[in-house]
Amino acid sequence: MRAASAPEPSRPWAGRLLHPGRWLQKRRPSGEDGSAYAFGVRLVATVALTFALVAVTSYVLLVRTLAQQQVTQYAAVQRADAKALEAVGSRATSPADAMLDINLLLDGTSRRPGTREAVLIGQLHVITASGDGALVGTRVVDPHIDAALEHGTSFAGRENNPAKDGRDFEFVTPVNLRGGRYAYEVIYDHRTYDASLNEVRKILALIGLLTLIGGGGVFYLVGGRRLLREHRMVLRRATRDGLTDLPNQRAFQDEFPLAVASAERYQDPFALILLDVDEFKRINDRHGHPHGDAILKRVAAILREARAGDRSYRTGGDEFALSLTHTHAEGARILSRRLSRNMADAGIDVSIGVSALRPGLHADTLRAEADAALYEAKRQGGRQAAHFDDIRERVVVTTSEKKEAVRRLIDEGRLTTLFQPIWDFDAEALLGVEALARPDPSYGLSGPAEAFDIAEQIGRVHNLDVLCVESALQRAPELAPGVLLFLNLSPVTLDLDAEADAWLAPAVERAGLSPRAVVVEVTERYGGRSGPVIKRLKRLREQGFKIAIDDVGTGNSGLDMLSKIDAEFVKLDRSIVVAAVTESSARAVLMAMATFARQTGAFVIAEGIEDEDSLQFLRGIDERDLASHAIIRGGQGFGLGRPSDELSPEWPAVLQGGHRRADSGLGT
Repeated sequence: MRAASAPEPSRPWAGRLLHPGRWLQKRRPSGEDGSAYAFGVRLVATVALTFALVAVTSYVLLVRTLAQQQVTQYAAVQRADAKALEAVGSRATSPADAMLDINLLLDGTSRRPGTREAVLIGQLHVITASGDGALVGTRVVDPHIDAALEHGTSFAGRENNPAKDGRDFEFVTPVNLRGGRYAYEVIYDHRTYDASLNEVRKILALIGLLTLIGGGGVFYLVGGRRLLREHRMVLRRATRDGLTDLPNQRAFQDEFPLAVASAERYQDPFALILLDVDEFKRINDRHGHPHGDAILKRVAAILREARAGDRSYRTGGDEFALSLTHTHAEGARILSRRLSRNMADAGIDVSIGVSALRPGLHADTLRAEADAALYEAKRQGGRQAAHFDDIRERVVVTTSEKKEAVRRLIDEGRLTTLFQPIWDFDAEALLGVEALARPDPSYGLSGPAEAFDIAEQIGRVHNLDVLCVESALQRAPELAPGVLLFLNLSPVTLDLDAEADAWLAPAVERAGLSPRAVVVEVTERYGGRSGPVIKRLKRLREQGFKIAIDDVGTGNSGLDMLSKIDAEFVKLDRSIVVAAVTESSARAVLMAMATFARQTGAFVIAEGIEDEDSLQFLRGIDERDLASHAIIRGGQGFGLGRPSDELSPEWPAVLQGGHRRADSGLGT
């Protein structure tokens, strides 16, 4: 992926190596170079296929061989151990002495590197001897043990007991002692095998790297230099404007979203300038296209000379764009005025639209705002610059009907507040309820998310937050003692409004609640500056409010907030919880975020629990964890209770059933 600040997208080396077919297809010559193209196709195909064949074949064969050797080695060692046990039993003067000697032998066996467990199991399926004395007397249920005791059958392979790690190796061998037939079971840690497999992978990676380097060198020496040079020229032409030599619309579409995302991630200021030549069609018609082309070239020259580090584009016939990195709104104003003067000095009339990046703003919205400002400048007669902040209330980014609907919503206050229960698994009780605002359907809004997005565009997020909080607090007297009220506050409110935390405490106290009974939720899914948000949240904690980080696992600011705020609650995002049941990557994210949050002392809540499978999966995580406390201690979701006007719901039946199953599983 190209960085937004790259001077030219003319060296797609990674794309060439990963997608040679696509590269060569773009490079297909039309005439005398046909033979060079055919040679390049054959050479790249040969190198790629050889590398893939060697890598895949070596991997499959070596992994299979390693696994077979490992199992064979373990099985041979265990058979020798079984004979040693029989020898010890035959030499002992009594069964009791035999078991004492066997216990000593098993103790030595269990101390071998990679051995998890070494036990001797009697006819009643009870462990009679073990390297770990604590296991003696434990009943074992395993079909391989049954086969060894009843039929004298041995087993060597992966562990299939669901209560144990299925990646480990299990070996079962019958042992004949004076008291009858016993089953000797040894469990080997899979990590020994994994260590060997990792060594194989390193070797394969080295082979693949050497093959790739060798093949690439041959390709380059034989004919690659010419192909690469010509491809670079084609790519340059595809992303440059032929008249002005500026990056074109395609380059802008590729680079602008990346530049905005980078600015949001690193909390850098960023602005966008859009520029149109006034009356360009009339100029072309009156003076001819050569004159119009000369004007466009002069505009491009002025844009290139604007400031080092800025990136200019020709995005249409007479349309240009200038992305301003490390530039605040005021800096963009100054530059737009300078551009207007320089264009006027060159005898060119232009209209300019300016918009600066704000916390949580997306690339599409930033461009739409700059577009709106540009057309406002044209509407005012052109030959001027307009900044979106100055015309926010006069221009339309979303539809005017939707903006007016949000204004009416804030003024009229017609919304409904529902409450979704949040359950404490450990205490088997209601932890709290989350207040969820729903605009009246008559406003024509799709939901609260759209209402807040539009409120942000028109600068009314704080007003909407206050309205939603006050609506929720009207039901505060109905809360049962000890039940917390979770209130959502927009990060934009906390960031942009310096007094965002001054109104909340008085509002809560007027409702008859203590701040200690209120949890302020702030989403992690936020691309703005986290510093001011964290500062506001710390002030709220000083006033007695509890803090919850919401949607954890989906954004970039969650770890930063968790490390700086000491939040009492962490809510894992629904998308991560739902996907973790079936996707290993989502499961890894869930475990990492939950464990990190748990280490900070936060109460971890899983959102999006919609069915019993998700619930059992989350409980299974806690059962497998070796910590003294569960990782995920609370839950919320449609499966545990839908949003309603009920403030004291009953304990869900699914939790009662799941709790019983979890207890029985731990007891086996």
